[in-house]
Amino acid sequence: MSRAAGRSDRIPLHTWALLAALVGSMFSGFWGLLGVPLPLDRVAFAGAVLLLVLDPHRPRLRFQYVYVVMFAVVAWTAASALTHGTLFQAGPAFALLDRIIVPLGMFALGALVFTTTRRRELLLIVFSVVGVYLGLTAVFEIIGPSSLVRPRYIMDESVGILFGRARGPFAGAEANGMTQAMCLFMAALLWSRTRGRTGLRVLAGAAIVCTTLGVALALTRSVWLAVVVAVLGVGLLVPAARRRLPAVVLGTIGFVVVLFAAVPGLGDAFSERLTMQSSIYDRQNTNAAGLRVVAERPLDGVGWQRFVRVVDDWVRQDPNYPLSNVAIEVHNVFLSRAVETGILGAVLWILAVLLGPVAVAARLPRRVPGSEYQGFALLLIALLVVWFVPSMTSPNPYPLPNDLMWLVAGIAGRPELVENSELDDEPDLSRAADSRTLSA
Repeated sequence: MSRAAGRSDRIPLHTWALLAALVGSMFSGFWGLLGVPLPLDRVAFAGAVLLLVLDPHRPRLRFQYVYVVMFAVVAWTAASALTHGTLFQAGPAFALLDRIIVPLGMFALGALVFTTTRRRELLLIVFSVVGVYLGLTAVFEIIGPSSLVRPRYIMDESVGILFGRARGPFAGAEANGMTQAMCLFMAALLWSRTRGRTGLRVLAGAAIVCTTLGVALALTRSVWLAVVVAVLGVGLLVPAARRRLPAVVLGTIGFVVVLFAAVPGLGDAFSERLTMQSSIYDRQNTNAAGLRVVAERPLDGVGWQRFVRVVDDWVRQDPNYPLSNVAIEVHNVFLSRAVETGILGAVLWILAVLLGPVAVAARLPRRVPGSEYQGFALLLIALLVVWFVPSMTSPNPYPLPNDLMWLVAGIAGRPELVENSELDDEPDLSRAADSRTLSA
């Protein structure tokens, strides 16, 4: 009998706490507007970690070189913040947590917390529900009725950025679009694994429809591109999906055409977003300034979270495009690491990504066709694309999409990351049926 046999019918508190932390991070930075004096997502995350540490039955991680690299990333970034005087400032300190420490920690937590089929399915269910909420909220924001939007701060122009696009509880269109795209693929995995379970299939189907709408209404080009690439990539990797890919593409095109026809002005908004140049100019100016920093200060950069403060010293007027808003971060995560923490900091970050999520995704051919871990590996590939494309065109400071990508990487890599992982895993009862479907 496995170690989990006597416990597989219950969800431990640390799993619920981690799920609460993830869902609550949608409201990160806005708890005060909800009348809540504490950041509940951070409280729940701390509780989840504490409960996991105190659990005598928790699994044990195998040694992996990626953990050494991750520790080096945290240490080097913290040292940059300390030596440049930003470590004890609220904004940079929270950025260190949200962009470095917590996402990297999610890689281990995914493997340690979601140890059974039931817990992994619960994750998919929760984020299918989140997808329905975010998608419907996007519809209410852009199409109406706006009175149904909750929480109400979403409709406040003075809160967040890019009012007029679907922003959701993040009060930011890119974060909202990225999260909905990830929920879309999580719902698709739930759909594929719940044959004969009508309630869950209805939920998954509703989430797929709602998040598709929400991604469109976020009006964010990087997210649109990421979803297209992820759908094509996963579709080409799975034989059964490959055959359905033309129908999916044609169906999506038809869906968008109907959406344009049904919502006055939406087609014009799409066209405006596709042709907008000002944001591209801003990225070109700040990225060019970032490259000057790397050339002149390759060892330590300008310091963690200091670029916006010193950007005026590095930006130059380019003869080919205007100089407008430059008081923004470098709009490329990998370049930003080099600008603020030096080339070594960027190399360590890139190694963490390559040895962590990318290495796990690359193990896809070693997974049993139709197995649960093959499904999560395919999900990881989709989430990696959704994370990577915006990371190349923005600072991607958003806690939830960052956390989800690293968490799913830990789940998909669990067979290699955890000692005796097969002792905890429940039998995958759908494996045989899925194997026949995927290999057909």
